[in-house]
Amino acid sequence: MGIAYEEGQVAQPLSINGRSIVILYGSETGNSEEIALELGKMSERLHFRTVVDEMDSFKLTDLLRFSMAIFVTSTTGQGDMPKNTTKFWRNLRREKLNNTNCLGNLNFSIFGLGNSSYQKFNWAARKLRVRLLQLGASEFFKAGEGDERHNDGIDSIYLPWQQELRASLLTNYPLPDSVTPIPDDIQLPPRYTLRLATSIRPGGETEEGDKQDILGNQPEESTDNTRGLPPADMISIPSTYLATLSENVRATPQGHWQDVRELALEVRFPLNLIPRYAAGSCVTVYPKNYPEDVQSLIELMGWQDVADKPLTGHEPESAEHDHAGETRPRGLYLKENGTSTTLRDLLTHNLDITSVPRRHFIKELVFFTKDPREKERLKELTSPGNEQDLYDYTSRPRRTIIEMLRDFPCVRIPFNWALNLIPTIRGRDFSICNGGASLEGKGGELTLHVEVLAALVEFQTIIRKPRQGLCSRYLKHLLPGTTLRVGIKPADKFLSPENSQHKRPLIAIATGTGIAPIHALIEDRARFSRTGPVFLFYGCRSKDADFYFGNDWARHPNVRVVPAFSRDPFDLADVISAEPNCLKSAGGLGLPEPTYDYDVNKNYVQHHIRKHAKEVGELMRQHPIVCICGNAGKMPASVRAALCDALVLSNVVVTREEAEKFMADPKNLSMWQEVW
Repeated sequence: MGIAYEEGQVAQPLSINGRSIVILYGSETGNSEEIALELGKMSERLHFRTVVDEMDSFKLTDLLRFSMAIFVTSTTGQGDMPKNTTKFWRNLRREKLNNTNCLGNLNFSIFGLGNSSYQKFNWAARKLRVRLLQLGASEFFKAGEGDERHNDGIDSIYLPWQQELRASLLTNYPLPDSVTPIPDDIQLPPRYTLRLATSIRPGGETEEGDKQDILGNQPEESTDNTRGLPPADMISIPSTYLATLSENVRATPQGHWQDVRELALEVRFPLNLIPRYAAGSCVTVYPKNYPEDVQSLIELMGWQDVADKPLTGHEPESAEHDHAGETRPRGLYLKENGTSTTLRDLLTHNLDITSVPRRHFIKELVFFTKDPREKERLKELTSPGNEQDLYDYTSRPRRTIIEMLRDFPCVRIPFNWALNLIPTIRGRDFSICNGGASLEGKGGELTLHVEVLAALVEFQTIIRKPRQGLCSRYLKHLLPGTTLRVGIKPADKFLSPENSQHKRPLIAIATGTGIAPIHALIEDRARFSRTGPVFLFYGCRSKDADFYFGNDWARHPNVRVVPAFSRDPFDLADVISAEPNCLKSAGGLGLPEPTYDYDVNKNYVQHHIRKHAKEVGELMRQHPIVCICGNAGKMPASVRAALCDALVLSNVVVTREEAEKFMADPKNLSMWQEVW
């Protein structure tokens, strides 16, 4: 007879000898982490001793302490591993591990998150899987590969894969006859807990918190900052630097549909710690929530009495279900002055309260409302087969966590559960758009002058209030002179002018603000007296509205710019030429149709690549660097198709199949793609 569970119960998974699983994730934006947390909940309900953590927190020897391991990773950059996996991946690739069968006792499975518009689709998951197998690990369940470009997104592959994984675990690792899985309608214990730093004993005596005060040392007087801009105080974020905003101006006309900002930062570095810079590097900005949103959530949840009191955190009651010593989420950082942190501080600096609610968040809300209609609706949103309903309610209108909680007024999340439900704020990366001599900071040799071209995320949905991205809203109102913390993320090595890379030809295709890293690369190459030719195809809407850096190109005599102004009047003959080297007259070459339905009679960069096939082909013969930057929609695939057509039309290869192979061979060219 199985265990009887009751509604309202918080059920602790049983400790069963030899039944353990570790779920390690590699994530840049939080999607892989979200899936890892979901898989962790599923494993706990099957009574596995479960640990969920980022890969870099684990050593190879740690893996062998578990019955199984599940890896969840996205792919970043040019087929690279995410930042929080680099140490783990470096250890895994050590040459001395070859032929050792050191992971012979490890059973694993893997799920990858990717975007099929990239040439190296799900590359990180694939190469991680290959390396694990090389070191002797056994795959206990088939790998899954999610695609963001799918009509239903990652869930179209992930949800069926998860259900099959659960069935496989129950079949191959059955529970004892007296034990049953914990049902989905029974709550699991929190992974992290918060409490007030002081409490009152029954006799009225004040008791200091007897657990580790992970959120600070000295209480600080709270300030009632419920209006206006985010507070100026900062939190201590590893591997970041102090920066001063020196410029924040709008780059597009007031009447233009999009607000694009030119930002300039003076980044200060400790002595001898200036990072190596190469074109293609990013600056990471850490936004804050606005006081009005913080106060709104506090009032919705009834947290007024605890919002400004110092907090402490402690480990879960059963530490075996958590990673050793882990008392707060990854990415949650403390205030710099060492004072105690309050709930208001966490909501301002750390918790992404205006993000779109994810499935994990909605599932947990069921346990925090007593209204039967709300429970029913919340369960509907997360039920298998209702993915479209969930998407239409959350992602399509970009509904926020705060707005969802207004829609479910009976939900009351206890403040000590906040860290378990609300995701942490992640830094936003922006491509640095300047290079060369312009990087010299105004504060001397220990500063870096960084310029950014930031398109603010502002749009309208079916919700009356206009949508704004968290970082967009933060940057829009940031005043010159403001001090903030930023990170510097290095670029791919082959973009660096070192090792004579600047002598190679550059074929660059950019749309919109995707011109930023291209502009930086061109400025960086300009430091040298002899550089390879640059052929830039640049697509934007209008010459007078968003032709960024339009006045700069004349300063670079070896740069040829072919613009494509998609919304300005144009002569179709200027786009689709009647010359023999154009696809229009290439009927006998066996090439596919030159355009997709969406770009017929339009003025896009892919049309100009075909029109200039001869020049593109000449550069392709010289081992060029090819950069594609901009929107991740249909542009990357369309540009790659046009480049393949140009190879055929210029007689570099004979067939489209040969062109595809040519493009994929690093001996012929170096491909760098950055799309979003």
